[in-house]
Amino acid sequence: MLLTVEDAMRVYPLSEGRLIAGKAGGSRPLKAVNIIDAPDFVQWAREGDMFFTTAYVFKDSIDEAIATIRSLHQRRSAGLGIKLGRFWSEMPAALIEEADVLGFPLIELPYPFAFSDQINGLLQDEIHRSTLRLKRVVEKQKRLMNVALYQSMTENPFQRISAVMEYPMSIVGGKGHILYNDTPCSEGELMSEWPWKAEPRRMTRNDCQLYRLPLIHEDETIGFAVFVLPADYMPKTEEGLFHQASEMLAYYLSKMMENGSDTFWHQELGTIINHYLEVGTSLDTVLHQAEKAGIHVLEDRFVCVLCAAEENRDYLLKPSRLKAVRQELEFNPFIRDKKGYHVLTDAGLLSIYPVSGSGSVQALASALEAICPKDGHIRFAFSTPKESAVHFAEAYNECKETVKLSRKLLSQEQIIHFDTIQMAHLFQYVPADSMRHYCRHVLGPLLDSNTVQAQDMLLTLDVYVSNEGLLGDTARQLYVHRNTVSYRLEKLSELLGLDFKKPNDFMKLRLAVLFLRMMD
Repeated sequence: MLLTVEDAMRVYPLSEGRLIAGKAGGSRPLKAVNIIDAPDFVQWAREGDMFFTTAYVFKDSIDEAIATIRSLHQRRSAGLGIKLGRFWSEMPAALIEEADVLGFPLIELPYPFAFSDQINGLLQDEIHRSTLRLKRVVEKQKRLMNVALYQSMTENPFQRISAVMEYPMSIVGGKGHILYNDTPCSEGELMSEWPWKAEPRRMTRNDCQLYRLPLIHEDETIGFAVFVLPADYMPKTEEGLFHQASEMLAYYLSKMMENGSDTFWHQELGTIINHYLEVGTSLDTVLHQAEKAGIHVLEDRFVCVLCAAEENRDYLLKPSRLKAVRQELEFNPFIRDKKGYHVLTDAGLLSIYPVSGSGSVQALASALEAICPKDGHIRFAFSTPKESAVHFAEAYNECKETVKLSRKLLSQEQIIHFDTIQMAHLFQYVPADSMRHYCRHVLGPLLDSNTVQAQDMLLTLDVYVSNEGLLGDTARQLYVHRNTVSYRLEKLSELLGLDFKKPNDFMKLRLAVLFLRMMD
């Protein structure tokens, strides 16, 4: 049975009886009804059991009756119904008082009706309720099928499925970001105990119940659905429905991860942008499609960011990894507010972000650095800010050139800017012999030596230049004391005949280090 004591008291002929005590326990769930005529029945009592009896089992002992309802209360039984007449003419006041204190339902059963009549009435009511529940489940299944068959490009599938299920729902991405939430629960209540295991779980939160299901696509857990249910409600007939809904939610979430947007216009815009960047489709076509898709990042000042992978034999950027990066960019609240548009290109994942003030680019770089995987395989290359869409292709090429040069220079930075690598861009066509001659002119004493000390000195200069001549940052990157770096630079200054504090000498050193990287 799936009804409460209060519900049962409305079912004929039990409705002819009276709930004379323990009204505070009226919301207790009623799962089974038993007729008892022996005093030792308590040891078999289970949660949700209701017992019908006469006063005979208590043998005219009020104390024994009180002890019985205390034991039933401890076992979370639904209540006790007593038929008056032959053994008791009225319910003892002490028993009523104890039931009220415990909040344990105490029922005076209707005398004219046999126990079997009352149980049969409850059974017929439960059959009727079960039939209605099954009809409700079938109706929900039909509506879920309609969602699957007639999904509109402009509608939110999460919202439609939540409406069909008729329970508040939240969708949490695989990284722990709340992607959709129409529940009354706070983020803290929903996300407690994160990260979660990929298994169904029911939890109680305040006066409600959370039913959490993993969203699995191609044997990978890509998120979770969390349904908010009444605290005492979880019909078995609907369990399959929740799992069916979770499969649909997993499908739609996977499509969001793949496409980045859930409208045809966004997908079409991505195709047109790729044609524009690689083949030469007109810019007007791109702007027209962007307007149809509601994308406005090219209408004002913007910057392009290319997410690319480190190229080596041991690691390739798998499509699933790139999708994960895209999901992070689109759904992580820390970066989502930057309002970027993302499109897959042959060079990697291209993002276009609007930038306004002077600090916008740096704020964007900091946000990307915060979410960037620390394994060193992913890097974000920034173009210089552009004032209009006319420079879109130029910005994209700057991103590609930044990635190319950073690899050539063996840069370990994961956030790289074109304006900081422009010098290498300018000198990339200088003949190797000229570079070699210049390096020997500036760094000859170090290059002529094959000692470990000479290699350490070259590394110190490389890191010193990379950190714009800042001793503290250089020391931290080399894992040595600041005084050690200062001592090494003094020795290098004497050896090379350069004063690194002079702009001209520091520029000579910068060029020499740059040429060494490019030749390597």
